[in-house]
Amino acid sequence: MLRLGQQEVLLTAPPGGSGARLRELRNAWHDSELPAKGYEAYRDEGWAWFVISGPAAPALMRRISMADLRPESLKPAHLAQTRALHLDAVVARFDRFGAVSYDIFFDIASAGFALDVLTETAAGTNADFQMAALHPAE
Repeated sequence: MLRLGQQEVLLTAPPGGSGARLRELRNAWHDSELPAKGYEAYRDEGWAWFVISGPAAPALMRRISMADLRPESLKPAHLAQTRALHLDAVVARFDRFGAVSYDIFFDIASAGFALDVLTETAAGTNADFQMAALHPAE
């Protein structure tokens, strides 16, 4: 669960997971009778989600965003609503794989463009980034 504002959240499932826990959480939240529960930034088939991870991830983030996303500035489990890959995006830091990791969420209509920008920028770092699809399009 990513808190985007005072009353807005983005609910996500772990990368590579089935999404069952997310569906349970979303159903429980929508069925809740609590008087104030905020709004979900849910976009059916609307979010593209990239994960940038590894020792060179902070260097790549410096190239794709003007925001200060260095590990000492954006702490684990924190997020920034900013511009990344020339797009409005939500960037969250969730370290995984034993390294600094950034999750980037943006409008899925721009996924192809963002992948091109990311691929070209990563190639310019000489850091041997590799691309992998955890949730291929269905």
